[in-house]
Amino acid sequence: MGLERSIMMVEEYVSKIAQRIKNRRIELGLSIREAARLTDTSPSTIQKIESNEMVPSIAILMKIARGLNQKVTSFFENASEPRKVVLVRHDERRSTTIPASGLKVEDLGSSMEDARLEASILTIEKGGSSGKDPLIHEGEEIKFCMKGKIVYTISDEEFVLEAGDCIHFKSGNPHYWKNEDAGTTRVFSVVFNGPYSQIARTKNGRAKKR
Repeated sequence: MGLERSIMMVEEYVSKIAQRIKNRRIELGLSIREAARLTDTSPSTIQKIESNEMVPSIAILMKIARGLNQKVTSFFENASEPRKVVLVRHDERRSTTIPASGLKVEDLGSSMEDARLEASILTIEKGGSSGKDPLIHEGEEIKFCMKGKIVYTISDEEFVLEAGDCIHFKSGNPHYWKNEDAGTTRVFSVVFNGPYSQIARTKNGRAKKR
């Protein structure tokens, strides 16, 4: 892939998520400051993302998705009808690329009706990482290293996973990951999400979760 094509792909990625995050914020009737508070980010971060001035990492995207009651994949994919049974053929996986983290996510069936589980295959480039901000959210996770080597830092403790290794942890513990292999690392990931909160407004008009 040429440099020009790579730049175009990043620009398309930034533009798509910027518009969808902005649309979701407006749909909920939130100001930039309110959205920042709900997503545990800063107003400048929200503004830069919406203005195509910042390429967010997976950690930032997860904070925003959680705060706005969305799945991360909703910022990349067109909405699909929820289904009671989801069959994903090996050559029909929908994939999302997150350049800031050197990450490609292959969806294994998140369109299940009222799904709490998110199963995916993560392909992480050499040096790819979740970013400097910790991932913290409700639920649990299982990560099975299929290929390469990945380091998970969970509550300041490091766990090195090589091919065949598996780790299970509570997502509420601050965690990071980084590919420390000389090449690409692939991970089978299962995330159990806690219930999504509803966004309401207090009597003074401030947005809050309930």
